[in-house]
Amino acid sequence: MTKLTHSEIIEKAKNKDFPNADTVLYKNEKGEIISTDSLQNILNIEAWAFDWYIDTTGIVKEFLLRKATDQDKLFQQKFQEAVNYQVPIELVAIDCKNVQEILQNVFESDQEMRTNGGEMDPEIDRQNLATVISLLEKCGMPSLQEVSDLQMTAIWLVFQHGDNPNRKKYLPLLENAAKNGDLKVTQIAMMTDRTLMMDGEPQVYGTQVSKKGNKWVLYNLANPETVNKRRAQLGFEPLQDYLNHWNIKFNVKQKE
Repeated sequence: MTKLTHSEIIEKAKNKDFPNADTVLYKNEKGEIISTDSLQNILNIEAWAFDWYIDTTGIVKEFLLRKATDQDKLFQQKFQEAVNYQVPIELVAIDCKNVQEILQNVFESDQEMRTNGGEMDPEIDRQNLATVISLLEKCGMPSLQEVSDLQMTAIWLVFQHGDNPNRKKYLPLLENAAKNGDLKVTQIAMMTDRTLMMDGEPQVYGTQVSKKGNKWVLYNLANPETVNKRRAQLGFEPLQDYLNHWNIKFNVKQKE
């Protein structure tokens, strides 16, 4: 096995060339295999670092867990930046007379691979993002007087499924559309939570869950004791009802 340098790991992250979590082995410095359950029980994961090891074909086969150094902590910042790195969106030609048709096609392509067992294709998300950004830049934000509710939802879906830099850039435009009644405030809340999550910050409304090993967990939540009050103000159901979809328990007592 060959250990990858930090530069090589960064390059893999930029290319979205990540190890297969189902086949990679986790080991400690003694070479002993660590189970995923043991990893989940580590209280302060930020205090640890992983060395990546590849086989002769260049495939990552092992992670070696060790105490993190100051250099590792700096590397983690660069690694996260590389994970979030996206090639700049190139604008495409848009006919503003066909906004309804364009957004309808975007909605259908987004949902086709997310329902009925469709196969996920990041390139489709990327193309849809380029289409919607180009439409907004050339034609402006449409309203429900110009397009259907489903077609407006297509705009939200594209950014919700897109990269965080573009989501953050266009979130104010979508927030304004919600103020005008053209998008739902619950959609903006979900986008706000996702933006915060991708920035490593606590979410506000509890709409985002993540997978930890084989279990779904609620992503870090700010002021959990008042989350149901915030959710109710926007028309969301109580958080526990929402989390039942993933068999997640939420036991924080709520303040009035």
